Amino acid sequence: MRIPGSSAFALCLLALAGCGTATVPCGQFTFTGSPASNGGISCQVSFSFSPPACQAAACPCNAIAYVQIVRIIDLDTGDYLQPHSEQVNRMVTGNATVAYNGWAVDRVFGRIWGYYGRNDDGSFAKTVALGNNSTPAIMADTPQGWAVNTWFDAVSVPVCIAGPACNNRLLGYEYWAFLVQTSGSGSDPFSETGRQWHQSVVDLAVANWNAAAATLGKQPFPAMTVLP
Repeated sequence: MRIPGSSAFALCLLALAGCGTATVPCGQFTFTGSPASNGGISCQVSFSFSPPACQAAACPCNAIAYVQIVRIIDLDTGDYLQPHSEQVNRMVTGNATVAYNGWAVDRVFGRIWGYYGRNDDGSFAKTVALGNNSTPAIMADTPQGWAVNTWFDAVSVPVCIAGPACNNRLLGYEYWAFLVQTSGSGSDPFSETGRQWHQSVVDLAVANWNAAAATLGKQPFPAMTVLP
């Protein structure tokens, strides 16, 4: 899949990342990241849940995990990239809103769960520390090994996955991005609160995961809604 037109168009598309109305997270995001010399970055997203932050009523949650979507663009060719074939096959494509295209749920090849870092037995990798109402949910990522002039952007979404209430509620959207520079190193990453259009992209990427779930032996996502 390729972005229509030239790489100049791609740069215009990327400039739209921060445009639009910001979402209101139900808590506080903290993003930290640093460049890696091998074409990427190391980063961490932390989310401290506070229902009143988005005018939500009391909302006890025992486990907060993450759904993450990514879009990777070769700025020299305009091609959308992904780290493996499964992710290519579940990319959002053909949408009339060009900024929606190229995104996919970010998961290791072969894993059956769509939640970031979730193992097939339901446990979570060391890259994820589940949160709750009093403990931050934390995820670490190391997107690296990309070629010069590759643009990488992501939306990290905390979601309640265990009661007693608020199950399957999406609690916020954190957008982050970096560029692989001519030196081969990732740039200093950029981050901000996700825009409202990112909500639509997450919904589309999740729908694509679910559409392929049965064929590929994956666990479909449940119906998820934004809190409040």
